[in-house]
This record gives sequence, structure tokens and C-alpha cells, in this order.
Amino acid sequence: MRALTKRSATPHDVLVQDLPKPEPGPGQVRVRTEACGLCGSDVHAWRHDTGYEWIRPPVVLGHEAVGYVEALGEGVDPAWLGTRVVPVAIDGCGVCDLCERGFRQICPRRTVLGLSFDGAAAESFVVPEVRLVEVDRGLPASTLALTEPLSVACRAVAHIENAAVGPTRVVVSGPGPIGTMAALVLAQRGHDVVLSGVGNDENVRLPLARALGLRTVIADRDALPFIPTAWVDASGSTAALDAAIAAVLPGSPISVVGLFARTGPVDFNAVTRKEIRLQGSYGSTKVDYRAAAAAMAADPTPWPQLVTEISLTDAASALERAAAGHDMKVVLVP
Repeated sequence: MRALTKRSATPHDVLVQDLPKPEPGPGQVRVRTEACGLCGSDVHAWRHDTGYEWIRPPVVLGHEAVGYVEALGEGVDPAWLGTRVVPVAIDGCGVCDLCERGFRQICPRRTVLGLSFDGAAAESFVVPEVRLVEVDRGLPASTLALTEPLSVACRAVAHIENAAVGPTRVVVSGPGPIGTMAALVLAQRGHDVVLSGVGNDENVRLPLARALGLRTVIADRDALPFIPTAWVDASGSTAALDAAIAAVLPGSPISVVGLFARTGPVDFNAVTRKEIRLQGSYGSTKVDYRAAAAAMAADPTPWPQLVTEISLTDAASALERAAAGHDMKVVLVP
């Protein structure tokens, strides 16, 4: 089978190569891949950036996948055979205190599909049964490949909704895939939303957001159309977080889903005096995957417009496109 393999720790050393089709072990299934998205983690692994030295090549990349279960390992429920599924990308040991409390994605022994073990940027991949989430048979494969990043956005949105009372006026900073998806989910659920970006985002991302029906602003240029009662930061920018703390109404929640290249001082005096509820949001769990699947099923219209399909054969150039950021979401199709 063809598979996008990170062959060594040398930056950019990836190749679409022929590998034996993997066989599922006990408690595992093999999935025939329909589509697999590329994300920032794949780009970081491809470049072997700082913080990704723990990856042990060779490893098949890819975790934003969808496909059909085509083979079962010993002990797996036979009902999975032929089911359309997405795999949970990050999962924990299942037995520690964090996992039992529902935080499997931040378990100290968590593993990542496509980084800790062979992933889904291939014609087939093997994954534990416990990671499977059934999805709609009617939606396009490249749309369903968005389930994993959309689940991350849904988790960030859930933190806002759990902390707020009724519909909110929400700013989402960072119009990348997660921020745009979070804004779409918030709008779908009846919140008043504006998506905030910077000047460079006017090249691709903000025009696309407007085409999807979202209101947009440029930070430090445009005034916000309201006083926010909630904020989702998907930018990883200290300036955006500072702006959120300064702008939100006292008592408001701020959900931080972006990761920061470097962190600066946070104005915790303002956080305290305004009783701001500052909430981190990392990864996602099965609950969030199901919320993502429900969001796509409720309105299938916007999601395909986020996708650029590229053949798995051209995966090396697809990684270059994903790194350049000219496409909202690059999805490989075997």
C-alpha cells in the first residue's frame, strides 16, 4: 500500500512509499482510508521542529482521517466491520485518574496517531477499537476528514457555552482552521460571532470566512461591533489574548485553544478584577468528536469550502502547501 512516511529525523525527509498492508492485532481494526487531512503537527513533524524530537522515525504520518473498517483483530466487536469511522487522534491509557475523569487527551501516557505510531496518510491504517467514532455515510469523505480539527473547535466552544448563560457575543481570534470552525459552530448555535484576524489574513482566510457568512474584523484596525461576553482565542498570539482580557465584559469566559510559540506576561490583575474565567482547551475526546459530527450533519454546506483535495501521491507537495498556509485545510485522498 502507499503511505506518507517520515523516514528520519532529517527535516523534509518524507516519501510516499509502498509498505505492507498492516494487520490488526488484538483489540485493533484496520481502516481503509478515504481521506486524511494534514495539520500543523504533520508540518512540524515533516520539518522536525523543536518539540517534535520525541518522534521515532520511520513513522507514517496523518491523524485527521475517515474510512471504512475492513478488518478486525481478535476480540473486536464484529459490528464494526464495514462501518464508516474516524479515529480519535489523541488518546490516553484509559485507566489513570485523568482518563477516568474524562481527560483522556491530556493523559501523561497519551499517544498520537501518526506521531507515536503509524498513522492514516496511507491507503490503510490500524487503530485500537477504543478510538473509533462512527460517522455519517452520506457526507463527502474530504468533509468528514475535518472531524478531528472540528472536534478541537467544538471543545473550545463547549468551554464557552458551559461558562455562559444563554446566547453570547463572541469574538474568535485567529482565522485558521480551528478558529474558523469555532466561529461556524458558534454561529450555527445562535451566538453573535465575529472572527478577528491580522492584515495577512485578508489574503485568503478572512475573505473565505466572509464567503461562509461570518463577520470579520482586522485587529488593531477595526472596531469590534459589540462588547464581547465571551472570547475564543485560536491565534496563539499574546497580543490577541491581551486584547481579549481588555475587551470582554466582566465575568466573561475566555477559551484558549491556540498554542503559543512564546508566552508573555498575562495581566492577571485584570483577570482577577474583572472575574474573567480563563479556560485552556487542548485536543478533544469522543464527546467532542460526536459534537463535530453533529455540527456537520446539521448543516453540511460550509465545510467542503474549507478543503483542498490533493492526491496521496503528491503528499510531499501537499505538506509544502499546508506549511505555506495558502489553503485552509489540505486533505489527502488515496
